[in-house]
Amino acid sequence: MTLREAPDARARTGVERALTEIRRMVLEGELLPGQKVHQGELAEHLKLSRIPVREALSTLHAEGVLDHRPNTGFTVSRFSSDDLIEIYLMRRLLETELIRSIDLSTVDVDELARINHHLGALSAAAEADEFQESNEHFHFKLFEYSPLTQVRREIERLWYMSSFYRSLYMHEADSSLRVNADHDRILDAIRDQDVEELIRASDDHRASTEALVVRRLGRSRPR
Repeated sequence: MTLREAPDARARTGVERALTEIRRMVLEGELLPGQKVHQGELAEHLKLSRIPVREALSTLHAEGVLDHRPNTGFTVSRFSSDDLIEIYLMRRLLETELIRSIDLSTVDVDELARINHHLGALSAAAEADEFQESNEHFHFKLFEYSPLTQVRREIERLWYMSSFYRSLYMHEADSSLRVNADHDRILDAIRDQDVEELIRASDDHRASTEALVVRRLGRSRPR
């Protein structure tokens, strides 16, 4: 058995590195909205082959970070607070119905608390990908208790669409503490089997993220 990394593992590492670096370049303004993204130049800059860079660009296109047109290639998306507000409106409506369908007495609160404890040990800025995955794991572990399978699938789609927008929120200095505190409130509502408080806690949690991201995008939310 060799200690050398398997080819598929090396490729995955390359893709993950490309994803992390390209997201960072967009977040920090090295790649600007509307700017063309050159696969070859990125591969050279990141000291990677074109294959993992191409896969990373395809993933970022699916996430909405990049636009793609035939014969033009990839460009950085022009992120819109209006689009984000619509996504969060749909999430609020669907997640409320999903929560109402859950029998809270069946929820394993201890499991959710363990996920939240792990989340609390992560840095939202330094470990952004793992932080986002753990945060999503917390919410979708709760959503799994709902019998509304099709609604849950649509919510998954909306979360995927807004994943890059949420990464903007992760750069706020106190975002880790805020997420954990909001989750604690959600956990308390589940323990009390108080569905109305759970909906309020979920709404407040979602709205605080939305407001911060809209502010970072440079617009105040219309009233």
